[in-house]
Amino acid sequence: MRERRMELHNSEARRELLCKELRATQGGTAMKRIAIILTGVFMAGITLQLIRDSGEETAWAAEPTEEKAIVADPATRTWSGGGSIGFLANTPDGTAFAFNVHADRFVNRNISLGSLLQTAFTGNMNQVGFSGQGKYWINFPEPNDRLRLALQGGLGFIHCDCFRNDTSWLIPIGVGLDFAISRTVSLTSDFLLNFTDLNTGGGTGANVLPGLTFGVRF
Repeated sequence: MRERRMELHNSEARRELLCKELRATQGGTAMKRIAIILTGVFMAGITLQLIRDSGEETAWAAEPTEEKAIVADPATRTWSGGGSIGFLANTPDGTAFAFNVHADRFVNRNISLGSLLQTAFTGNMNQVGFSGQGKYWINFPEPNDRLRLALQGGLGFIHCDCFRNDTSWLIPIGVGLDFAISRTVSLTSDFLLNFTDLNTGGGTGANVLPGLTFGVRF
């Protein structure tokens, strides 16, 4: 009888372990599909925008240098937004795929205020952060004021679903490069250090999450 009980116990334990592995595998597959879909939509948007602006590129290149500087200056557009993809390290589940979306309102030529949405995915983790961001833009005179440096910082919150859910404060600070390739499109690269205090159980958590992304701004 005792051996029978032990066999039943071991059988239930194995069944529970298999169920956990199956859920983890299904979750990882779902996250991979989401990452692929987001990347596909992002790249399709970039392609369509570049096709739309391709007819304007020749005319822009023919304009005087003084006018190029004005066209390339994002301050001429009160609102600007974009997206980027890349990687976020040191999450509760290691390095994750990152997809970010941002919107900015230019107060003047050198200062913008806006918001930043950061999402990160792994096979066992979903993470989202939202913050208000302030940016200080610095123009490089060459080539033709197309290149700009952005120093940024913000304050918000972050939520992570890993071993268990946790929500914490978020302070993202960093630097970015912005290169205008047409009247309305710029290529971007951003490096952020996200300071937080996540505790997702099982000995996991996060305090500093460095992220590197590449994208476009419209």
